[in-house]
Amino acid sequence: MAERGAFFALIICIPLVCLAAAGCGQATPEQTVYKFLGAVQAHDITAMRSCVNPEALSKAAGGDGELARQWEELHRKYLVEPVNWRMEFEGIRLESSYLDRDRALVRLAGGRCELYNLKEGTWAAAGEIDFSTQDFVPLYVVMKDGRWYMEALDLYVVFGLESMARL
Repeated sequence: MAERGAFFALIICIPLVCLAAAGCGQATPEQTVYKFLGAVQAHDITAMRSCVNPEALSKAAGGDGELARQWEELHRKYLVEPVNWRMEFEGIRLESSYLDRDRALVRLAGGRCELYNLKEGTWAAAGEIDFSTQDFVPLYVVMKDGRWYMEALDLYVVFGLESMARL
């Protein structure tokens, strides 16, 4: 009887693992960046993380010294403390430059990002980026196992967007 229960648990777990894996990475560099920006806007940390190269995430999580301190600070600011920020993206246009078959740079070439902070229970505009006139660092995207992932860690990109919006 216990074997039968374990068998049914395995049957249920396999599709769940497959579904989770299917959400990782995207078919093109542009799809990866669009998915990431949508996840940032939705505050969906799982979707954000699914766009990042798993090897990069594991290095940050297992790191020590200055990298680990910075990562912990960003984690606390954007995910643990009460969430008091939000970003809205509109009309995003991307341009890609393929470095080779497995590497590309994706540039935000048009559209806007508006940053809001929660102040006394009300969302207040805190800054904006017009990607058609302001250059944001191109996002380095790599192919791993047939899927495209951002090489930059998700919270560093969020920090970069927030910093640029406040200028």
